[in-house]
Amino acid sequence: MTDFQYYFHQLPCFNCKKTTVSTDLGWLTAAMKEDVLAQVAAIIEQGDVEPDLSVNVTCTKDEARDYLLLNFYGYSEEELENQVEEEDEQEVADEIAELSEENTVVFEHEIALQSCTDCDVE
Repeated sequence: MTDFQYYFHQLPCFNCKKTTVSTDLGWLTAAMKEDVLAQVAAIIEQGDVEPDLSVNVTCTKDEARDYLLLNFYGYSEEELENQVEEEDEQEVADEIAELSEENTVVFEHEIALQSCTDCDVE
């Protein structure tokens, strides 16, 4: 398995946009995380802060399998080794084949901003 980790990052509250809140980035490699954060920073800098941010994640074909199984199929790191259902494995392989250009695959990656505790109180 490639070096995927489950990341969180401090991002603005989707309500007040001032307070930062621990936000779930999902399963990414360190390089993917840096790229995602750069895209998020550009979106925030433009003032286009919506509750759900959409960025692109570029994977190699090898990373794409793990990325999909971890983020969209809900597998754990341990399950990736030998517990992936055959049907899921085939769906992932088909999707990668459909999306791949040469050795890379680009996925749309959603990040749901959270609200801060001050905004929760009404």
